[in-house]
Amino acid sequence: MKNNQLYVQIRGKKLGILLMDARLSKKTSVLEVSKQTGIAEDRLIQFENGSLSPSLPELEILAYTYNLPMEHFWGKQILKSDKNDELEEKFQTLMKIRNKIIGTNIKSKRQDNQITSEELAEKCEIDHEKLSRFENGEAEIPVPILEIIAKCLNCQIEDFFDNQGKIGAWRKENAEINSLKELPEEFREFITKPINAPYLDLAMKLSELDVKKLRLVAEGLLEITL
Repeated sequence: MKNNQLYVQIRGKKLGILLMDARLSKKTSVLEVSKQTGIAEDRLIQFENGSLSPSLPELEILAYTYNLPMEHFWGKQILKSDKNDELEEKFQTLMKIRNKIIGTNIKSKRQDNQITSEELAEKCEIDHEKLSRFENGEAEIPVPILEIIAKCLNCQIEDFFDNQGKIGAWRKENAEINSLKELPEEFREFITKPINAPYLDLAMKLSELDVKKLRLVAEGLLEITL
């Protein structure tokens, strides 16, 4: 009995360390986690200091909130927050680069429309000095203002989306996943089975053939089967 009690205490402390580490790695507060999960703030604090252990449903919700597998809370791995610091630096650099790119795109589209920066500023009802800072990438452009600029330049907000790098790849991957979800269920099952890869490869090759060559292939198949 004493061994069980000791195990509960040690396990609770270990679980608390892993839960606190998971939250800190996400750079979020106990209050924010409480709002997200519906678990009382004081209860979350008790989880983290090891004086109280979560139930399995609570741990499942927290694992989902922290985007971690359940198995993580039975392991010994501590998440390194320095990786998040490094990622934050990369994002800050990316934002500066993206502001420059968006500004250059605005300037290019403005020139394509053969209008001056003064004319565009007046058309968009934006201070000319501020527009100049936008075009030079010296200031961040709030999305609603960028939407107005896009409209004044006869283009879409999507024309300014990031289509390259990490975020561009992420957007492309999400678009592909959504496209896959729109397919009928039997198609999705067929595509996701590795054994069907040769058929998909054949379909891709056939899709690259022009109509004349495709007709010859079809005629050849008919001759074989008849």
